[in-house]
Amino acid sequence: MPTLVCFGDSLTAMEESRDGYERLTPRLRKQLSEWTIVNSGISGETTRAALARLQEDVLRHSPDLVTILFGSNDASEHRRINLQEYERNLEIMIDRITPKKTILISPPPVIEASQEKRNNKELERYAQVTRKIANKRGCYFIDLWNYFIQNDLYKKMLVNDGLHFNERAYLFLSELIIDQIKSIKAKAV
Repeated sequence: MPTLVCFGDSLTAMEESRDGYERLTPRLRKQLSEWTIVNSGISGETTRAALARLQEDVLRHSPDLVTILFGSNDASEHRRINLQEYERNLEIMIDRITPKKTILISPPPVIEASQEKRNNKELERYAQVTRKIANKRGCYFIDLWNYFIQNDLYKKMLVNDGLHFNERAYLFLSELIIDQIKSIKAKAV
């Protein structure tokens, strides 16, 4: 069975929300029953901490594909990782995983009125860096920032804290990932 590792922060971590709905990896398991799906998300994490656990939490699984979704904490005032280090950390991850096995996902916007430590102007800069890295490294890319920002969709996709995903957002993200995997498999045939 092929293996997909979902690597990220709180947007990836945990199988179920406090409200009882399925988050990302359970949805992927249902749709990708022929795959082993590994959740390697840790709440509150930045790319710096993630890089330190890349071998243990990602590479040791010998993944066929890896989603990488970081940036919401890197761009925050209280955990800030500057853009240059963020870019370097992501590039190292992609190089170690290999571009052909990496699906890089840009960080989404937040509802600023509910977020004291994050703002969309800063988050957009981090999203732009992910776009640049995906082009430079030649990995797969899901532009979650642009999907969410169009028509203020993110305002319907986030819970009351203005940062974390609601059920609708996890359905949307899982479908984007599944579509990307189908596209990758189609190209391989």
